[in-house]
Amino acid sequence: MTPIRGRLFTKGLFPVVSVASVLLAVPAFAQESALPDAAQERATPNDVTPTVATPTVATPDQASNMVLEVQSINAPEAEKIPKVDPIALYGGDVVFDVYRKGTKIGEHRTRFQRTGDDLTVTSQMDLNVDVLFFTAYSFKYDSTEVWRDDKPVAVAVTVDDNGKIAKTTARLEDGLFKVDGPRGSFIASDWVFPTNHWHRGQAMTGTILNTLNGRLAKVELAHNGIDRVETAQGSVDAEHLTYTGQLKDVDVWYDADNRWVKMTFKAKDGSLIEYRCHSCGLAPGEATTMAGDAKISDALPEQSAKDSSGN
Repeated sequence: MTPIRGRLFTKGLFPVVSVASVLLAVPAFAQESALPDAAQERATPNDVTPTVATPTVATPDQASNMVLEVQSINAPEAEKIPKVDPIALYGGDVVFDVYRKGTKIGEHRTRFQRTGDDLTVTSQMDLNVDVLFFTAYSFKYDSTEVWRDDKPVAVAVTVDDNGKIAKTTARLEDGLFKVDGPRGSFIASDWVFPTNHWHRGQAMTGTILNTLNGRLAKVELAHNGIDRVETAQGSVDAEHLTYTGQLKDVDVWYDADNRWVKMTFKAKDGSLIEYRCHSCGLAPGEATTMAGDAKISDALPEQSAKDSSGN
């Protein structure tokens, strides 16, 4: 490996790249244990991502004509999932600037379009790490989700990790969620949220689809109270959540209207990567009421940071 060329490892929710002496966690919305490339080639999917669902029965997949095991998962509890109209909430799109140690390294943008009963959500991220006058590492993430009746019915993700392409697709058919990823295919017994954070409901379920590796991830969340979050459109009070379980060192913030307004996570070297809201549906200069007085407290499950730690 040349001094200026990055080598990707995956750590927790995001891949981690070493560029010379720089260790950077790249936000690709998926998390798993770090393994060298050779170890990943030898490992089975369960070696890398622990099984989060119990295989129950086998069923033929009409598209591939293969018989796949159905992984039994707990369906999201409808009464706990807030109704999110992203077009009304975000105004059509949400944009974050991505920073590390005070330097902007890229942008994340999610767009929303409604056609009839379908909501199409596209998320794109473009990151570049420069060393001297060269781009030492680049990362691109492109996701398209189709939602119908408040459920994702189709998901397609392409990841370009410094030239290495990986794809994941998922579709909902007859109540089953068929997933094809870099490590193979399987069927889940119900739909799950893909790991794009625009929908507050993702942080209210125990199993999510890791769109980087195409596997299911078991998660828990600690609720850390209300923080004041600075955005390019003004400051806002937001609920602070921390992922635990198979997603680690990842924090997200949602305001009283269930709007995603911030995210942070740690790079392997301990530095903080921060998503700063550039445009996330807030009126310029808007300061909302305390989130604890509004919708978030009504929607949250009865769980505290102490509860989620098991103590």
